Amino acid sequence: MVSWAVTGATRGIGFGFIENLSANSKDEVFALIRSRATAGPLEKLATERKNVHIIVTDIADPQKLAEAAAEVAKVTAGSLDVLILNASSPGPDTGALSPTAFHGKEEALANEINENVKTNVISNVFVVNAFLDLIRNGKEKKISFITSPSGDVEFTRITGLSTLLGYSVSKAGVNMLATKYAVELAPEGIKTVALSPGWVDTDASRAVTGDPEVRKFMLNAFHKLDKDVEGPISVDESIALQLKVIQDLNQENSGKTLTHRGNSDGWF
Repeated sequence: MVSWAVTGATRGIGFGFIENLSANSKDEVFALIRSRATAGPLEKLATERKNVHIIVTDIADPQKLAEAAAEVAKVTAGSLDVLILNASSPGPDTGALSPTAFHGKEEALANEINENVKTNVISNVFVVNAFLDLIRNGKEKKISFITSPSGDVEFTRITGLSTLLGYSVSKAGVNMLATKYAVELAPEGIKTVALSPGWVDTDASRAVTGDPEVRKFMLNAFHKLDKDVEGPISVDESIALQLKVIQDLNQENSGKTLTHRGNSDGWF
C-alpha cells in the first residue's frame, strides 16, 4: 500500500492524479481541495472508490493544514508516502503584461508578484511543513512540486515569452524551493522534485491558449524549442509520464527540476 496526498485535486491535473492513483484499490489517496462546491467529478469518484478521501483545507492557513494532516494520519497510522503539490494560481488579471508595461503601475506590479508568490511559493512551504512528519514516517518519502516551463530561464529566453511575469517568477521560486528542501532533508532520505506536467489539455490551459490567435502565437514561440509540437497532450498521458518520474525519483536526482519526460528540456 502506498499513500498519496494531492493538493488542488478538484479538476485538471490534480483530479487526473486522483483518478489514476485510486485505480489501485490497495493505495490510499487523499484529495486536498479548497471547496466541495466545484468538486462534482471528485465527489462521484469518491463514492465509487473507497480509497479516495476528500479533505477540505486552505493551503494558505497553517492551522487548517495541520488539521488536514491529522485527518490523513488517522487513516495511515501517522504516515504519508508521496505528497504532490499541484495547487496553483495564475494570479491577477495583469498576467498578460510584460515587465515594461508595469511602468507607472507600481501597485499592479506588486500585486502581480506578491499574489503569485503567496499562492505558488509560500503556501507550498506551509503544506510541506504541515505534512513533513507524515512524510518522515512514510516508506517512499517523496515530495513533488508541480512547476511550469514558465519558471525556466532557458525556456523563457528561447521562446521569447515576456508575459506571465508573476506566475513565472513564482514557478522559478517553486523550482528553488524543491532544491532547498532536497538539500535540507537528504540526510533523512526524503526526495523532492520540481516536476513540469507538460502542455496539458485542461480547462486552465484552454482558457489561455483556446483563442485561435493566441494558440498560433504560442505555437510559434514553442516551435523555437520543438518544431514538432502540435498541441497539448491529454491529462492521462501527462499523469502517466509524471508518475514514472516520481517512481524513478532517488537521492541522485532529488532537488532537480524535471519535465514529465524525466529530463531538463522535454517540455512538450
